[in-house]
Amino acid sequence: MAERSIVDGANALARFGLTPGEHPAFGGVGKGHSPTGYHPTGEAVDITDWRPDIAPAFSGGKPIPWKQRTGELAWRAKQLGVFAEALGPGDKGHDTHVHLALPGKKFITDQQLEWLATGRYKDPLTGKLTDVKPTLNQQSPQVQPGQQPPGFDSPQSINIVIQTGKKEEEQTPEEYLKKYIAKMSQSSSSAVPINSLVKMIQNQPTTNYFA
Repeated sequence: MAERSIVDGANALARFGLTPGEHPAFGGVGKGHSPTGYHPTGEAVDITDWRPDIAPAFSGGKPIPWKQRTGELAWRAKQLGVFAEALGPGDKGHDTHVHLALPGKKFITDQQLEWLATGRYKDPLTGKLTDVKPTLNQQSPQVQPGQQPPGFDSPQSINIVIQTGKKEEEQTPEEYLKKYIAKMSQSSSSAVPINSLVKMIQNQPTTNYFA
């Protein structure tokens, strides 16, 4: 998963045979666009399907008319919910193309882009083709039994931030444990079992949040 701009998205669609335009990176912006809209600022692109009149949306798919392909592309763009504007056939002035606007960048997966372009993608968890709309959490590879997924909140992947007055200090769990044991040994002569210390650390009010 990565943060992608409107240019990144348009380039991905171009790899599936679609044609981006009305953008400085794709031949410039023509007349007829609102001066306060997304096109003049390079945050919007128009996507057209100049493939044969009757052709499949993806290799091996059922051949369908270009206008149907364009309408389905617009529908999927709206369903994804990542674009500030997604307009196509049925929307005024967009009967022949799909208008996509995206200010800045947004997290968009390869699966979302493939589904947008073709209506299907390979599910990374099952390895099978599906036409179900992908979500952000469908981009991770399959986790084998007994393994922790990337970014799992384990002691190896989380740091602890300690607030002392107005100052914040980030520590690894190991550093925090060592300092806590040292502090306990200085303030008390009684021995505290390690497993009790771990339970006490989990409930410490000085741990504000995880980063």
